[in-house]
Amino acid sequence: MRPPIDDRLWGKSDGLEDMGPYPVISHLIDTAAIAGQLWDNYLTAGQRDIIAKGWGVTEAHARQLVMFWAGLHDLGKLCPAFQRQDQEAAAALLKDPAYPVPDDRSSIRHERVSHLTAPSLLVQAGYPTSSRPLRSIAHQIGQILGGHHGTYGNALNARTLTGPEDQEPRVGAAGWSAQRAAHLHTVHDLCGSPEPPTQFAPGGACVIATGLIVLADWLASRLGWVRARHWERQHSPDPRDWSAHAERAQKAAPQAIAEVQLAAAVWKPAESFTDMFPSITDPYPLQADLAEHLPALVDGPGLLVITAPTGDGKTETALFAAHVLGHAAHTEGLGVFLPTMATTDALHARITEHVAQAASIPMPVTLLHSMAWLNADYNPDTDRILTDASTVAAEWIKGRHRGLLAGVAVGTWDTAALAALPVRYNVMRWLGLTGKTVIIDEAHAYDAYGHRLTERLLEWLGHTQTPVILLSATLTGSIATRLAAAYRTGAGHTSPVTIAPTYPGWTHIDATTGTVTTSETLPTTRARRLAVNLHHVHHQASPTNPDSRLATLTRTLQPMIDEGRGCAAIVCNTVADAQTTARHLRSAWSGPSAPLVQLLHARMPARQRQGVTRRIENWAGKPRAARTTPDGPYTPARGRRPPRPVIVVATQVIEQSLDVDFDHVISDLAPIALLLQRAGRCHRHPRTDRPAWAPTPAMTVLIPTGNLPPPRWGTVYSENLLTRTVTAIQGLTSGICAIPEDVQALVDQVYAADWTTTAGTNDLATEQAMRALADTATIPTPTRPIRDLHPLTTIDDEDLLVTRLGADSIRVLPVWADTHGRPWLDRQARHRPLPTHIDPRDTATIRNLMAHTVQVDHRWLQGRGADTSTPTTWRDIGALRDVLLLPQRVTSPGRRRPYQLNGKTHHLSRLDGLVRE
Repeated sequence: MRPPIDDRLWGKSDGLEDMGPYPVISHLIDTAAIAGQLWDNYLTAGQRDIIAKGWGVTEAHARQLVMFWAGLHDLGKLCPAFQRQDQEAAAALLKDPAYPVPDDRSSIRHERVSHLTAPSLLVQAGYPTSSRPLRSIAHQIGQILGGHHGTYGNALNARTLTGPEDQEPRVGAAGWSAQRAAHLHTVHDLCGSPEPPTQFAPGGACVIATGLIVLADWLASRLGWVRARHWERQHSPDPRDWSAHAERAQKAAPQAIAEVQLAAAVWKPAESFTDMFPSITDPYPLQADLAEHLPALVDGPGLLVITAPTGDGKTETALFAAHVLGHAAHTEGLGVFLPTMATTDALHARITEHVAQAASIPMPVTLLHSMAWLNADYNPDTDRILTDASTVAAEWIKGRHRGLLAGVAVGTWDTAALAALPVRYNVMRWLGLTGKTVIIDEAHAYDAYGHRLTERLLEWLGHTQTPVILLSATLTGSIATRLAAAYRTGAGHTSPVTIAPTYPGWTHIDATTGTVTTSETLPTTRARRLAVNLHHVHHQASPTNPDSRLATLTRTLQPMIDEGRGCAAIVCNTVADAQTTARHLRSAWSGPSAPLVQLLHARMPARQRQGVTRRIENWAGKPRAARTTPDGPYTPARGRRPPRPVIVVATQVIEQSLDVDFDHVISDLAPIALLLQRAGRCHRHPRTDRPAWAPTPAMTVLIPTGNLPPPRWGTVYSENLLTRTVTAIQGLTSGICAIPEDVQALVDQVYAADWTTTAGTNDLATEQAMRALADTATIPTPTRPIRDLHPLTTIDDEDLLVTRLGADSIRVLPVWADTHGRPWLDRQARHRPLPTHIDPRDTATIRNLMAHTVQVDHRWLQGRGADTSTPTTWRDIGALRDVLLLPQRVTSPGRRRPYQLNGKTHHLSRLDGLVRE
């Protein structure tokens, strides 16, 4: 006979001192009820289908199973080690002889106890088993339950599977075992007594189900929820009526989900492109062609690759395609991922505006990258909301591991790529991603390591029937083929396929059939003839040398100075080159016609960089008149050229981050894909005020003499790519690059595998090494059965994993030290002392400090002194914990000494950002 539930076994006690502990059974019932509500109103139909088919049951049956499993997640709290954690709550219990305490009183995590004990209990409840744990459905569910704190435990051996109390005495025997069984059967009855599943589920179903269980547990563990249910129980006619408790939990669950902004995305009907974007009355050819053909082609999930020049409306094209694919695949959410934080911030504003217009229910739009909390629009210091409140993400959904759970998320590529790494709580990334159509912009913008991570990500997205859209202006056929093959393979199609992108154009891969459909080469309104002028220069020679790089720059820009107007961009490959270039150009001319020289690079404090970016957009952005909205805010004009010439000197940040337009672009030699990206900033928008010296699109490329790359560039670009780029450009007829006609051929020519030269062979060897390294870092491929879930989450701290090789960096806070060594935030070291005691809730102060930090190579401060250490009181503030100081000593008023280390000096310049010499 089954013993009654012992409600002395507590599950929650923090914050309940005035009410007493909350029983384990109550929390299990709560979690099951919320899981059912999440199944009904949060999961997409596509996700429900993956879970149901994964375990070979109907959707109604799968709902009961997921509720049941969610209601078992904390079985492990029914053990001596957990109950001892609150001696007062468990005082009477631990004296009860029915609950013997084992000799080994060391701690054991309760989620591990759930994993250890659930399989044998499930077998007793009729679950099919096997003497081999990795063939046992009961063990698979046990491993899922053990993963509810973010990491799956090691698989059990056969003896532990059948007799956990014998193999691990700390789980508790006798009364402990009996209560675990009683709790399991009670929850099973309350969830409709679902029959066991009929088959071992694939990895995709497991991670989505685990994510749902974790989410239900999080919601059922919120203090407000626990206190409310506890009060209701204490004031009910029978506190031990678990059916009544379940009814109360089910009644409260919808509000619990709504108040944290969890809901399946719902969009307004849009049968055509102009329905979705009524302001676009004359779509670009790419938009019109895809809108005409894609709806008839799509009958479920798939991969769409869109290749087109910058300015052809790829973003709106992708949003319409996401609507079509998401509706067909029953994954209505939206996730957009980009290569940089700057592009992500910019697109977040556009997507938020789109969602406000296109969504039929309130949908928060989360911003996902490491510095998102610094974005004042996303995290305003005040309660005043300037955007549509229906798209504003509240604090809970912005919390750690939760951002992807929103109906719409915009983040850096890393945010999605981390799902392909075995990091703690990556099941929450998969729960968020698989409910969306995933858009990856600038799909070409990664090295071999990054592309391999993307391939593993695409394998899993194909496996989970998640629609994906890849956007690129310069995607090689070989990379397109690899990415498409990864998605098709994940979806179950192993036959080889070759992708030959049309440019501009699109390719669709059907996840159900594996069929590949490629559009014709489409016309473009961005068609133009770009003149490419090559100059061989002595890279580091003195400007007095007429063949030097700096002298060549001066001559090239002289027509602009003579005419007295215009806007030119110089794109450098290193920060040091950009700083040297800007300093030279500031002194190259004088008088009223001297140009405004503006420097932009990533080694500027965030606040300085934001100000510089706004200034450049005002000068060179897409022309826009000033306007006042009906609500009153004033939007200043953009794209208005100053009365003097403007020269913007920048690094690679300008390739993707800014929608800017220049009369002429000068670039240091770079691989062809990047040169084309940079050239996309030349004559980007129609203007009526083009200067006479730049009537047509033209780009000047500076080629260093001697060996490539020059020593000053380090290993930023390979010799092989640079050499082949020079050859490709020299092969252009009359130095003219026809866009788009020449683009795909140029890209494929430069990036084709080269076994004929030493440099080419070295590149291929490096690429293979990077891909092999990525293979060792990623989670297992879903193309083989995943019997053991442990390898999906082997790393507890995601900071130990990288999504980009060579990206190891630290944040430094430039400060000025007075004669006593005290750090200050002002250059005089007397007005703004560095705060030492900061309230962790003082987000304004923390944000202000972070806005003054700079990201640098971690090797710069190797061997640093104690004066670079931040105050010990900052150690409890996550954002500031790892920041280091960069002290510049103020020796007398107006005199400052740079920080010196390892033969280098470091100082923060008002104009040049952080300078290292």
